[in-house]
Amino acid sequence: MSLRRHLQFAALFLCLSSSAFATSGFDMKQLSSLFDLNQRGKAYQYASQYLAEQEGDPYFDYYYGVSAIDSGFASQGVFALERVLLAFPEDPVARLELARGYFILQEYARSKQEFETVLETDPPDGVRDTADLYLDKIRLEESRYKTTVSGSVELGAGYDTNVNSAPSGSFNSAAGTSSTKLEDNFYNLFGAVKVVHPFSPGWKVNVSASGALKKNQDESQFDTLTATLQTGLSLASESSLYNLDFVAQEFQLDGDSYRQLLGLNLGWRYDLSEQSNFTTSLQYAQLTYDIFPILDSNLYTLNVGYTRQFSVSMAPVFFSSLKLGMEDAKSNNVVAQANTERAIYSLRLGIALSLSPKFILQTAAGIQNSQYKGDNAEIGDDKREDNFINADLNLLWLISHKWRLDTRLAYVDNSSNSDIREYNRWLASINLNYNF
Repeated sequence: MSLRRHLQFAALFLCLSSSAFATSGFDMKQLSSLFDLNQRGKAYQYASQYLAEQEGDPYFDYYYGVSAIDSGFASQGVFALERVLLAFPEDPVARLELARGYFILQEYARSKQEFETVLETDPPDGVRDTADLYLDKIRLEESRYKTTVSGSVELGAGYDTNVNSAPSGSFNSAAGTSSTKLEDNFYNLFGAVKVVHPFSPGWKVNVSASGALKKNQDESQFDTLTATLQTGLSLASESSLYNLDFVAQEFQLDGDSYRQLLGLNLGWRYDLSEQSNFTTSLQYAQLTYDIFPILDSNLYTLNVGYTRQFSVSMAPVFFSSLKLGMEDAKSNNVVAQANTERAIYSLRLGIALSLSPKFILQTAAGIQNSQYKGDNAEIGDDKREDNFINADLNLLWLISHKWRLDTRLAYVDNSSNSDIREYNRWLASINLNYNF
């Protein structure tokens, strides 16, 4: 029988015979009442008066131990809960509280062991969620002094109304093939792994690799593969995180190399409070195209972001980002300036809502304006201007701590004063994600 069930019987017994305890000066009913009313400081002070005569009683030790931890006396609380587990070794709640005490004492190895033991007992959802939360915190703390490895794998399927991002009409593309709008089912696979190694207080070296495959059911000539490698340094202070990263990326179309990217990112995140943060970054990227060298360019961007969580119903999280960019064509000719060289202005806003402990709804929308530098023969030697709008709606089902099911719906629309650059598309998909 678990300690919780014993405590329920004990509470009933106390209601029938509280006078028996009163004769010795100690009243278990009073301690239980203070504990249940979440007056843990008062419960600790009251229990401390009778510690010498009551310690060893698992009911007393549980109330005293948890109250001690919640009152800032974790060492005393841990000793008491260790005695509880000698009497009730299978009780997940007492072990959970003991693990929490070890965490507060920064004994992360022992805390991790106890939390994992709790999870092995198939505890109630509330206990499991708390254990998972603290295990995440332990991994974060461990990353400050030991090498950690994390990653994710995602498998999904969906439907794309415009796999080739073609305009509604039929035009001849630069490659000489028809660019008629094509729709198709698709399958996607994504994987990522990240290694973090601390080498000095606050300093870490990070290496990450990821790959994303989108394979169409019928239109295989538009299958894509994106492989990314990123490595860099980060420095954490009390409220700030600085990072410098080098990025290399290969993009393939239908199994053939299409574009390479080499870049450098300099970022800063500042925590305004526990519920909000500000981010900014400077990025440089060199883009090289295998088939269309006229598109080769240098891209410079400044990104600013703000995130805020609100302590109200559904715990909404608001996020926003602003991007200013400039893309310079490597080729110094009229065609390159008309189709590659541009100024970029982008804004994106979104919100996430916790519908329940297991379901999260996310929605976001953004617009990017591109103003090209050179006169474009496609539009009577006028300068090309595009407005790219995207919006998405995601429903996340947190199946367990490691497994998640995402249902996504996205819309993209690119409007332009050049008709052959205009297109729109809908994408719908279901994706199963595993984190490790």
